[in-house]
Amino acid sequence: AFLRNDGPWPLILNGVVLLNSIIPTKFPFPKSLYAVEDCIRAAIHDKDTAIILDFFGGSGTTGHAVLELNKEDGGSRQFILCTNNEGGICEEVCYPRIKNVITGYKNQKSETAVGLGGNLRYYKTNFVGSEPTHRNKKILTEKSLEMLCIKESAFDEVSNMPSFKIFKNDKKYLGVLLDEQHLTQFKKYISKLNMPVSVYVFSLEGDDFSEDFTDMDDKVTLCSIPEAILKVYRRIFK
Repeated sequence: AFLRNDGPWPLILNGVVLLNSIIPTKFPFPKSLYAVEDCIRAAIHDKDTAIILDFFGGSGTTGHAVLELNKEDGGSRQFILCTNNEGGICEEVCYPRIKNVITGYKNQKSETAVGLGGNLRYYKTNFVGSEPTHRNKKILTEKSLEMLCIKESAFDEVSNMPSFKIFKNDKKYLGVLLDEQHLTQFKKYISKLNMPVSVYVFSLEGDDFSEDFTDMDDKVTLCSIPEAILKVYRRIFK
């Protein structure tokens, strides 16, 4: 019901032609951009702020489709594409395709395609050991910050202090207190910020720190660090 072509082969052909116009690649059988757009429309209806997750990112057609839909109706949908990077598919196909679609590119006929706009982040997953070593502490802290930045859509680093980190987007700040002993210094810093602040605090005791921020209710929103992160944090930092 969602396909715009007769039979599967025209759809595949459209996907191949489009992908090869964006980046030079021999990636086989990319999905049709139009078919994916129609599927997303059917699934999310009028939700123009939806987050679309694709565990099989492939050549990046889902991300491309989301960007096209945002351009059509002014939406602010987001996408998350996952892949095991088999054969370099993420680094050599998916990422450069989405980057070109965002910034603009020249096709094989030297015709300029205007970029759709947006932003793009590329993360690699990793395992963190459970032993309380300095290396494991460093890895966990870095990966946790990246996940919180994704959760809050705040990626621009403002402050990189040893005891706390500050990031921002165009609407708010993200503050992460890594050492609760520096709470006073942290509060002093965020009190000078000119936008709302989402605050996360790492704590071995599991305190919520709500009483410590009552004097900043008009600016600060206290958020809970995901328990999966805290579980490893408490094990490594004990």
